Amino acid sequence: MKKLFTLIIAAFAVNMATAQPPMGPGMGGRGEHGPRKSPVERIAGLVEELKLTPEQAEKFAPVYLAYQNEIRKIRKDLKMLMDGYQGKDINEKLAFRMVMDQLNADADIIACKKEYMRVFKDYLTPEQLSKIFLVEKRAMRPNRPEGGKGRGPGRGEGGPRE
Repeated sequence: MKKLFTLIIAAFAVNMATAQPPMGPGMGGRGEHGPRKSPVERIAGLVEELKLTPEQAEKFAPVYLAYQNEIRKIRKDLKMLMDGYQGKDINEKLAFRMVMDQLNADADIIACKKEYMRVFKDYLTPEQLSKIFLVEKRAMRPNRPEGGKGRGPGRGEGGPRE
């Protein structure tokens, strides 16, 4: 367990060294949606939610950090591409290119997840492996009610019928 905490502290130090300045209200980095969780907090949450043993957590944490860094890079690259389109008159050709850039980034994220699924299976049980991306997706939507289903248009009361 001591090694796990040492690893988490080391990951936290790396994160702090590469942290971006906060944005938006509350200086939390996520505007109105509250503070963004650090990689250490995300890993600690995954360790708890997946019920990893200390040995699993020690091996899994650096691999998961590498996975998160790759996903973050893909999203950052897409944002840079989209920022490059700002201020341009959108015609059919540019609109097509923008959509294709977004779809290509989505495909890169899916390919990355598939690649890391093959790596994660060396560190996780089949049950833990089946939950890894579900837990991650749920963690990205902290404002959802229990069960993950909200009541928006088309869902439940108040939405359009038929």
